[in-house]
Amino acid sequence: MPYRPSPSPVIAWCCSVGSRTSRRAASPEAAAIARKSIVTKTGDGGETGLLYGGRVSKTDPRTEAYGAVDEAISALGVARALIKDRGRHAIILRVQSELFTVGAELATDAAEYDKLQQHFLVVMPEATNRLETEIDDLERRVPLPDAFVIPGGTPAAAALDVARAVLRRAERRIVGLQQAGQLRNPEVVRYANRLSDLLFMLARAEEGSAVKPLTGRRAVRTPVARARTRPAPKRRPRG
Repeated sequence: MPYRPSPSPVIAWCCSVGSRTSRRAASPEAAAIARKSIVTKTGDGGETGLLYGGRVSKTDPRTEAYGAVDEAISALGVARALIKDRGRHAIILRVQSELFTVGAELATDAAEYDKLQQHFLVVMPEATNRLETEIDDLERRVPLPDAFVIPGGTPAAAALDVARAVLRRAERRIVGLQQAGQLRNPEVVRYANRLSDLLFMLARAEEGSAVKPLTGRRAVRTPVARARTRPAPKRRPRG
């Protein structure tokens, strides 16, 4: 099945990365599609088109979910632009591509999931396992503070922490879809959960041993002692 452009730019980006037929993008037909304006005016009424599942409100839980994933992809782009380490740079670029696949899953109605599997890539356990391997490697090499980290040690680390926070919000939206029966692939939840852990470790690696991260600790509340009241003086009986 040839690629069909979506009226939603966000969905179009998802499709371009996750499609099994993406190699056809070099065809003259695809080039003609690429020259079309992104202004479709089809969303002026407050609706947008899913990849599979028709049109829904822009406040639909699925739209909220893949919209948050799109924010995470952009936030990771800021981080990647600041990162100098080639290995971490490559990890971020790969993760951005994988998040497009996540977005395609979220932009598909559960009843239409079989169509997605026929024409696009889906999130597989291998992707989550790769994240876990990378987390293990970083944990062996990067010392972790014993308290909450206050973001901002370096520009790249701060950008990674922003991306992590955005991804956590996306994860909450994804779990909401799962609880509503609108997520057929539970691997999407596992992947999002593990990725936020990886971003935390990458941020600490970016800070490096040369930067001592600022940390905050939980306030320990000391129970307030009850005020002691003196007993009222006994009245002497009048003689």
